[in-house]
Amino acid sequence: PCQRPTTTDRLMSPSSLETWNQMAFLALNAGAQPWPCVGLAAKGLALGAVYMVMAALIIGWVRGGRELRFALLDATLAALISLSLAVGITLLWYHPRPFAIGLGHQLIAHATDASFPSDHGTLIFALAISLLAAKKMAWGAGFLALAFGVAWARIYLGVHFPLDMVGAAAVAALGATVVRAGRPLLHGGFYHALTAIYEGLLCVLRLPQAWFPRNL
Repeated sequence: PCQRPTTTDRLMSPSSLETWNQMAFLALNAGAQPWPCVGLAAKGLALGAVYMVMAALIIGWVRGGRELRFALLDATLAALISLSLAVGITLLWYHPRPFAIGLGHQLIAHATDASFPSDHGTLIFALAISLLAAKKMAWGAGFLALAFGVAWARIYLGVHFPLDMVGAAAVAALGATVVRAGRPLLHGGFYHALTAIYEGLLCVLRLPQAWFPRNL
């Protein structure tokens, strides 16, 4: 005879997981009349985080020593791999965004492409996880805080579900693990060549060493 599903079975079923996803989204999503200051902060995080990340990476590369530069190269490569994996997932499986199914409140414009996993979340989580793995704790913690802020903001603004961000963190961890496995090869020669080319250009261009330190 067929057995009735247990409570655990129901919770683990895709329908129950999607129900939880939608309930969690509604709990974090902005209300019909959000506080202006909260909405402004969310939009700043959701739309400006990528530029903040780019600025931080450039400053870290220019002002940091060789060890930090190698860690930033690891993090950047992990982010690129993770984003490639995320794009592959969205091509293979389409999960609609909240506003595409009429759920919650949408406060920023967005295309109706697949929501899972979040590209923004994948990018910043990959940087954070890679830097933490490289024991660059201050950098990693800063990016991790930013990643959680972006995750909240994009849910609050109605363009992502919570599981989109969980998936982003999982994909980011995979990308960081791949780079970590290739670290001996990357650090053994490739990164040395890149930094040597960069510092050679600094010398050719005669840029001031006080602003652009050399670490040859």
